[in-house]
Amino acid sequence: MTTNLRILIADVLQAMTHTELSQAPLEIAGLVVPAGEGLSKRQRIDSALANLTEMDLAQLALKFAVHRGDVSLDEAGRKVLEANDPPITQITRRDVARVFGDDLAGERGTVEMVERYFPLSTPFEDFFGSMARSRGAHQSLRDKITRHMDDNPGDWSVEHLFGEIGAFDCSRARFGALLEEAVHPLARSGEEQLKSVAALNKILARDGYELVQESELSGHPIFVFRPLVRGVGGRPKNLIFASQGPKPEIGFADAINNDIVILSGEESCLVYDRPISSNGLLWSELVAWWSDIMPGANAANLGARLQKSLSSDAEHKLFATYFKVFHPALGETLPALLPQVYLHYDPAIVKTLRHRLPLPRQRMDFLLLLPGRQRIVLEVDGKHHFSEKDRPSLKVYADMVSADRELRLAGYEIYRFGANELVGDDAESRIADFFKKLFRLHRVAR
Repeated sequence: MTTNLRILIADVLQAMTHTELSQAPLEIAGLVVPAGEGLSKRQRIDSALANLTEMDLAQLALKFAVHRGDVSLDEAGRKVLEANDPPITQITRRDVARVFGDDLAGERGTVEMVERYFPLSTPFEDFFGSMARSRGAHQSLRDKITRHMDDNPGDWSVEHLFGEIGAFDCSRARFGALLEEAVHPLARSGEEQLKSVAALNKILARDGYELVQESELSGHPIFVFRPLVRGVGGRPKNLIFASQGPKPEIGFADAINNDIVILSGEESCLVYDRPISSNGLLWSELVAWWSDIMPGANAANLGARLQKSLSSDAEHKLFATYFKVFHPALGETLPALLPQVYLHYDPAIVKTLRHRLPLPRQRMDFLLLLPGRQRIVLEVDGKHHFSEKDRPSLKVYADMVSADRELRLAGYEIYRFGANELVGDDAESRIADFFKKLFRLHRVAR
């Protein structure tokens, strides 16, 4: 597969002039083709591609595909990127087609929907199509779909259409994008949309995928295609974080809407109350919120404020390394790393409790909200996690692991670091390695 992809990309580059190859970094996001005075184009191209991994080549193929509108190159890249993911089998794709019967597009035109993702004709067919139709001769696939699905509904089933356009064998990403269009409110709305999504999800779940609501358009749900995950149910509504002083006193400004108000201790924490989609929370979104509530503030100001809530050298090292290593690589798509996040809020002061114990694990050291409702908890454990009054305590340890179990059963992922892991010469590489593996596991783009 790597060899084929390398050949496809090399063929694209070979069609460029020497000057265009030198301009490639500007047009194609980072591919550097060495000047190499006296070298042939093929030698320059081979040198540029020589050290690229299979994943690098796949990402490059996608960029070229967008630049050129090349579906075949896009498919080749996506097949590599999806090689280790659960496939959507032809059986599942067949059963998905049967959900739609003979109507994939609903209120939209079938050609309009399908040709966004699948090539329906060649320029030759487009040029001669009208002449061919007048004589009853060869028709492009676009013409056939128009005739058999839009002009004469019922001639073709969606299952037959899938076979004609290649939907049984295409990449998972392309198939998922087609389903998103089919359940878009411009195609289906109201009860029909919801019934279609429910029927599709029952089938898609067999292969580990689903359609989930991400947003709304004029009050109608917008669904996206994603891997089926066990993430936390519900949507985050209020994030109380970066606590750096006395515990805030919180009440409801509107309990029906779950709108909270800080009654005292407002200066000790931050409250993010904007909608959080199924894509999670990005650092860029957090910075935009911060700039709105603190006019003139920027990312550096926010970073400084968050660091004030950190309580140990180990936490500072984890936080600083995260941004140092991953912000340059991910930029606008970097997930927000939230420190000191309240999980439970117990309004009573601990010393006043007589009839019960306080809620355990009221605050998390760090929280990441990733796509697919995944919530990642990071804990930095000092000696107080295992001891009481400087003496080892099985009770303290038991309380900690008990709280961990409850969080995991609720769908959270928990990762613990010993504080001594996060200091010293190799701490930065250890932290970077952890986040690289975490992002690979959750398919966070890099």
